[in-house]
Amino acid sequence: MSPGTRVQFVNNDTSVTNHEMASDPHPDHTTCPEINSVGFIVPGQTKETGNLNTLRTCGYHDHNLPSATRYQGRIIIR
Repeated sequence: MSPGTRVQFVNNDTSVTNHEMASDPHPDHTTCPEINSVGFIVPGQTKETGNLNTLRTCGYHDHNLPSATRYQGRIIIR
């Protein structure tokens, strides 16, 4: 994605599971602080990151389930 882009996170969980999305590494969340603006997201909710301006790879995870690979990913800004 291009610098300046925002990324949407959508909680599509069919259960009542809330998620707290955050930047890697856990628990510091310092690599891409723009992701931390997503924060707490309830089922059916959509939230955006801040503008991702710096060229880099941003890892993210669910703060409450940091080892759950289904809630991890990478955003590449180039």
